[in-house]
Amino acid sequence: MNLQTKTPVQQTPTLPATMGQTATLEPRREAVERSVLVQHGIHSGHFPVAGLRIRDVRQTLTHLLNIDPQAVAVINGHVVSEDTVIQENVNLLSFVKPSAIKG
Repeated sequence: MNLQTKTPVQQTPTLPATMGQTATLEPRREAVERSVLVQHGIHSGHFPVAGLRIRDVRQTLTHLLNIDPQAVAVINGHVVSEDTVIQENVNLLSFVKPSAIKG
């Protein structure tokens, strides 16, 4: 009786043809650099809003970020009007409800 044991052949994992050697796992930097952190209360996210007016951003993101219609826009710590165009160098756009207003 001759029993031969087969040793398992180790296979090297291969990438699908579409993922060749040019594929990278790093995020695209140009998309990250152009995005602005937009927040309202506990809701926030990075969005490509540079070049848009505040009123357009408010209209677009109102349901996603639950933006209060009475909230004022604040860019990098300064209150801005609804007609303000968001520049490329803006890091933070916040929609903040005025506080200490009785009513």
